[in-house]
Amino acid sequence: MQPITLAWSAVVDPGGPIGSYTWQVSPTSTFGIIIASGFTNASADSSIPTRTQDNVSGLPNGTYFWRVKATQIVGGVVFALDSAWSPVRSFTVVGLGPAPGTPTFTSPANGAQFHVREFFLINWTDVVDAHHYLLEADDEPTFSYPLTLTTNAMQFGTTFHAGWGNPLNVFYRIVAVSADGVRSLPSPTLNVQITNAAPVPPPPTLLSPIGGATVTLPFTLDWSDTANPQVAGYDVDIDNEPNFLGTVGVLLVQGVSRSDYLVVPDPLVDGINHFPPGTYFWRVRAVQGDVLGPWSAGQSFTVVASPPTPPGLAIFHIITEPGSVSGGNATQARVTLNMPAPPGGALIKLATDFPHAQVPTSVLVPEGKTDATVSPITTIPVPGATIGTVRAAYGLGWQQNSLGLFPILWGISLSNESVVGAASVLGTVTLLNPAPPGGVQVTLVNNDSDLIALPPSVFIPAGGTGATFNLLTAPVSVPTRVTMDSGTGFEGYHAPSTWLTLIPAGSPEPPPSLSSLTLASAKILGEGSTTGTVTLTSPAPAGGALIPLSGSMEGQVVTPQSVTVPAGSISAAFTITAPQVNAPRYVLIQATYGTIGGTQAKLLEIDPGPPGAPVLRALGVNPTGLIGGTSTRGTVSLVMLAPVGGGAVTLTSADPSLVQVPPTVSIPAGNSANSFTIATRPVVIGATVRIDATAGGVTRSAFIDLAPDPNAPPLLASVTLAAATVTGGNSVSGTVFLNGTAPAGGVSVTLSTSNVSARPQPVVTVPAGQGSASFTVTTSPVSANTPVTITAILGTATRSASLTVLPGAAPPPTPGTPGTPSLVNPADRATVAQPILFDWSDTANAATYVIQISSSNTFTPLTANQTVSVSQATISGLPAQQLFWRVRAVDSAGAAGPFSAVRRFTAQGAPPPPPVASLSTVSVAPTSVVGGSSSQGTVTLTAGAPPGGAIVSLSSANTAVATVPASVTVAAGATSANFTITTKIVTASTALTITGTFGAVSRTAVLTVNPAPAAPTLSSVTVNPTSVVGGAPSTGTVTLTTAASTGGAIVTLSSSNTTVAGVPASVTVAAGATSANFGVPTTGVTAATSVTIGGAFGGATRTATLSVNPPATPPPPPPPAQQATLSVTATGRSGERVTSSPAGINVAVGSTGSATFTTGTSITLTVSNGRSAIWSGACSSGGNKVNSCTFTIPGSASVSANVQ
Repeated sequence: MQPITLAWSAVVDPGGPIGSYTWQVSPTSTFGIIIASGFTNASADSSIPTRTQDNVSGLPNGTYFWRVKATQIVGGVVFALDSAWSPVRSFTVVGLGPAPGTPTFTSPANGAQFHVREFFLINWTDVVDAHHYLLEADDEPTFSYPLTLTTNAMQFGTTFHAGWGNPLNVFYRIVAVSADGVRSLPSPTLNVQITNAAPVPPPPTLLSPIGGATVTLPFTLDWSDTANPQVAGYDVDIDNEPNFLGTVGVLLVQGVSRSDYLVVPDPLVDGINHFPPGTYFWRVRAVQGDVLGPWSAGQSFTVVASPPTPPGLAIFHIITEPGSVSGGNATQARVTLNMPAPPGGALIKLATDFPHAQVPTSVLVPEGKTDATVSPITTIPVPGATIGTVRAAYGLGWQQNSLGLFPILWGISLSNESVVGAASVLGTVTLLNPAPPGGVQVTLVNNDSDLIALPPSVFIPAGGTGATFNLLTAPVSVPTRVTMDSGTGFEGYHAPSTWLTLIPAGSPEPPPSLSSLTLASAKILGEGSTTGTVTLTSPAPAGGALIPLSGSMEGQVVTPQSVTVPAGSISAAFTITAPQVNAPRYVLIQATYGTIGGTQAKLLEIDPGPPGAPVLRALGVNPTGLIGGTSTRGTVSLVMLAPVGGGAVTLTSADPSLVQVPPTVSIPAGNSANSFTIATRPVVIGATVRIDATAGGVTRSAFIDLAPDPNAPPLLASVTLAAATVTGGNSVSGTVFLNGTAPAGGVSVTLSTSNVSARPQPVVTVPAGQGSASFTVTTSPVSANTPVTITAILGTATRSASLTVLPGAAPPPTPGTPGTPSLVNPADRATVAQPILFDWSDTANAATYVIQISSSNTFTPLTANQTVSVSQATISGLPAQQLFWRVRAVDSAGAAGPFSAVRRFTAQGAPPPPPVASLSTVSVAPTSVVGGSSSQGTVTLTAGAPPGGAIVSLSSANTAVATVPASVTVAAGATSANFTITTKIVTASTALTITGTFGAVSRTAVLTVNPAPAAPTLSSVTVNPTSVVGGAPSTGTVTLTTAASTGGAIVTLSSSNTTVAGVPASVTVAAGATSANFGVPTTGVTAATSVTIGGAFGGATRTATLSVNPPATPPPPPPPAQQATLSVTATGRSGERVTSSPAGINVAVGSTGSATFTTGTSITLTVSNGRSAIWSGACSSGGNKVNSCTFTIPGSASVSANVQ
């Protein structure tokens, strides 16, 4: 009768300890099919031997064969060795014994198809005597071990949320397990196909508004759920024409998780109303995993003007209180306006964005009040963390806040980590929230019923936060570690496992561990305190026992980091201090200490206390970006409603010269918020100023961005000089710059000097449409360095630049009489071709030289007489005969020195005259310009221009687009000359001909004048990092499609939740740049919150998502890492081995080996010599041949490698 105990002898070998035993059960003695398999693993404590027995059940009647092998830990590169399989034994099953009945699947239908990444529910019958269930999945219907696809077999309840990320044919079976660990027979197999060829259900049906119904903003779209609705399972399309043309009409909302959607004027909260009065059309489609369903038929509705709201009245924030709750429990929220509600109150529309939470459709803020409580917000149980948002809308504005749902069960803690077998242990089940109506049944799973006894479950009544139970143990002969699990059926949640070590009688006393954590009060009031006490199982060792502590609420830590139990003592106390709260909060207080890090936990309730000193919750400014000299509004809110007499918040400005705030803002009694006016002064350049608000010891900050008035007359920005120094007598250029462009008529800037040795022109005019103008500073000679300040004046603004005038070099001495040159070339009596280079030596005091050539040695008459400034001259055109030449120097005063000696030479006949130049080409560069820019033209001759130059006539074929000078002169001897082509602004590309004419020859070039490129628009908005812990900043970046034009590009910014993540009202991309950064400060949150950061410029709107997360506090930390045994069986090609990284597995083909790893370790299995294998089991290659396989080990697992 089942259950059956499998027992074997221990293996003892001097080569190393036994890390695990692996057993298999098969219906055949060849073990071709493995119907059951299991492990017993060594623990992390080397003093605890690996167990030599295990239980098996759930087998149909019949005869079975079983075997076992040992894995020895030898260390080193080999690390582990497998023994041979034991001799095979058999047993016969004749009945199930005290087993529960066999469950059956109720849905989905066998053979059902779902899409990739489409989730679906698997449901089964609840059978008598079932304590919990094992849901097994495999890729073949015989379920031969290892079960390739099983990942989390233990289930509580009768529902499992399944889904797969790849096409797959998967088989399921469900097994019921009794409280004693006896399994039922497996259920009939359920086959599910995961394929994107699965049928798609019909589209949803639109419910309201339809048929042209009239609505006012905000309003709700409602439709019927599709079959198997998904979270993030709908797309909503709204357009202003019935055919939904184009990719996006008025608004496309993707990833909607409910079958309704609250429509607000602008989903980015940047002040744009996408729904002015008019007729609109809408449709919905379902998203089934990777496959999009068909669109529904469209329906129409008409938006009419909304009722007027008081100027400036808006929702400041909505706060969920608390922001995280266990699914099934209710919570609430507080809506806060920025000023008291008007007569008749303010009706706030409400919605959530996920189906796990429901809110009232609206709430009324009473007349004269700023706050209203939204209650109840009901939730449903969840098997894991689920985050959504709650949205509130009023008029044309809205705000939202996150809401986190979590399983209610924290887990089990034990009063001891180790006890002598036969002793009893106190167990405690702890919840994260009070039990909801009807209470909570927590199932306790005994994984070692031979050694421990515990109740099958404990019940925690409504409002309770935990329960205790007694755990009885059996005597042991060797140290043995046992495990237990817990879970909740109504959530389908499986909590982390708990360990207990049993030691034989007479063993040394185990080291101290944490026995208990107690609270002096389970409930305290906000701003109150209580005492926690930690108690050890035995006195603390020398040096004391340091006990880490944790406990926080919305980022506010309520416990110290740790407490120390003094040496020799068994307990220590610590203080818990609660912050002010407006609604009940629940904080999990945790303490950890022991060999395996045993944790104790208690739930503390913090309730609102009596009215006390106001404590600041938030500070906001809207808008945060404005023109200097205008005003804006700020709002502050308190944690609790202001007490009788009201509350006051202190305000300060970091720069009162630019931004002024009142010293305090008062909040009337019974309200939590109020607004105040922020005044600013004009600025020449942009500036950012921080303002602070403080109350109750809490300070919050906001930043205001001031920009110059673009419509104000331009102001003087700066004046610059081309050089910081200049030699007296020379001039230097300067430039005045405005902060914008000059209006019609230009702007006159007055110039002055601090010293007449440097004089600027009196006035410089900046032409209309320009942002700068140049001027000239003339200087006089000075005898010493002279500092001068050049000042520009425009209106009341003055700007200055510094210049130093330097003395000139000393005047040259009076020259003496020049010496006599010596002739160098041509040599005497030489015969030379023309042109002839005449060369002679330099002479002292020479300013110029006179060269004379004559046919007579008396130099009468002169054939040539030239004055040159250097000691060379090139001369042509001489007669072909014998000639004489000489040279003398002339000083700067005109006095001539003696002639040189005379040389004779024979000039050869002059070369033929140069060819007559004609026009070769006309070219333009660049050949394509933007209208208003200039291009450069070039005329090129076939030869050097004649004496006097060559005048080339110019013309433009379209003077309305491009003009040229009437002519351009090519200098004598030169072959080309440039000219400027001036173009005008055009609306379309225009090609025109530029013509040049010289003599009888004309040449042309084509110039294309283009319209100015499209103005830059916003390309993208990004944030880095994309996920931060509340209170830490992120950096945003806006990027344009092209470089910003003169004056820069002002990009408007917005945040969908300014309470959590604020942004400046705008950021300026500097002229010529394509991007700019801005800061995104965040505040603390209690649950992960997604904030949409938006930007708008040039008609384009772009967004980025920033995730703001709470500190890494509850849910509680995971239990300490556990050890798990991995068994690898290698078959196929002999002579090869399978090894692991990290080391541990080293198995030859034809054998099985195992090793112990820490759960959660990523393990790579590899075949030797580059061979491939087909992998199955915990690491699967899906039937493909690959060299290695990588997976993360969640617990004891096995892998098969068929080496090819």
